[in-house]
Amino acid sequence: MDHNTPTVKTVRVLLSNLDSRQFAIFRMAFKMHNVVNYEIVEAGDGNIPELVLVDGESNGGAEEWQQAKQTYPHAKVVYFAAQPPAFTAPYLAKPIQFDTLFTNLRNLLQGNGVWVAGMADKAEAAGMARPQHAAQARQEAVSIDSFATEGTLLGFVQQLAAQGQDVAVAVNGKPALVLFPSIQKVLLAVDPSRIQELCNQTGLSLESKAVPANPQLQEKAKIKIQAFIWQLAIWTAQGRLIEPIRPDTVLKLTAWPNMTRMAYLPESMRISAFLIKTPASLSMLYKLLPLDMNDILNFIAAAHAIGYLEFEQSAQPHTAQETVVQRPAAAVLERPAPADEAHAQAATHTSAQAEQGRGGLLQRLMGRLRGK
Repeated sequence: MDHNTPTVKTVRVLLSNLDSRQFAIFRMAFKMHNVVNYEIVEAGDGNIPELVLVDGESNGGAEEWQQAKQTYPHAKVVYFAAQPPAFTAPYLAKPIQFDTLFTNLRNLLQGNGVWVAGMADKAEAAGMARPQHAAQARQEAVSIDSFATEGTLLGFVQQLAAQGQDVAVAVNGKPALVLFPSIQKVLLAVDPSRIQELCNQTGLSLESKAVPANPQLQEKAKIKIQAFIWQLAIWTAQGRLIEPIRPDTVLKLTAWPNMTRMAYLPESMRISAFLIKTPASLSMLYKLLPLDMNDILNFIAAAHAIGYLEFEQSAQPHTAQETVVQRPAAAVLERPAPADEAHAQAATHTSAQAEQGRGGLLQRLMGRLRGK
């Protein structure tokens, strides 16, 4: 036995009376937390939970909590709601805040975080944040535009790279680059700043011409095709959503982009770590990750361009007319924002102290989720 291998505590958690969305959120959170192994169990499967979360806002929430107390006398049975209960109980406030969730769960398991009926300040004294009403939260809204790769330098290079033949590319009658799919390299005939300018233009006259085998010319090519297409996608996207992906398209990253060889993209590692584990739509990404929308959209474009994204469209695709209407403004996405900035900073500071040296992947990736 290797005594140097750290052991991870397992806590069995029963989620009672939660809807499918809340269940999925907790399951994802527990999966990504790496300090304590939270294992979701089901009633009647033979596993006795140490922690039971009961949604007090669903039908019969209070009765469900009382029943769970009787069924699992040795477990911490927690009342989970936006408003504290009218009775004394361990209490977890909605909306879920991922940067404080596991601190609160640990407090609850240790006997803290108990709401005492009729004493409104006891929750904060026990280390619990005051619940905030979802209706009071401001909304951060952002409009997104979409773009198609047809007629762009990005789309043209993608097609040529897939064909596998070494070709020279001319733009508007002038040489721009030589593509060597045989060795997966690119040789630029112009300055990179010129390539960036071309990525910002549409209606280009794009031509290709096969080039004979030329080892001397190939030796001069230093840029990897994959890295080149990644960069073209970023320059072309400029904070727009690449078609055919839509805000409701479910995305999953099939492999980690090698960021040591790719152009720098802010927050690419955080987005990669999320999408490699959890399929999600753009709408969900924007709600879960406190990142700039432009960074998210540029990453989606780049990952899609190099073939690293799997995606699944919704059952109701847009019509051609809808696409024309949405091209200038593809969608408006919203995510809840803190209603009280001072309170949010205080909660973050408290969480940072409690989790110092133990911050898991979830805290680094997801920040704060506010919602039901």
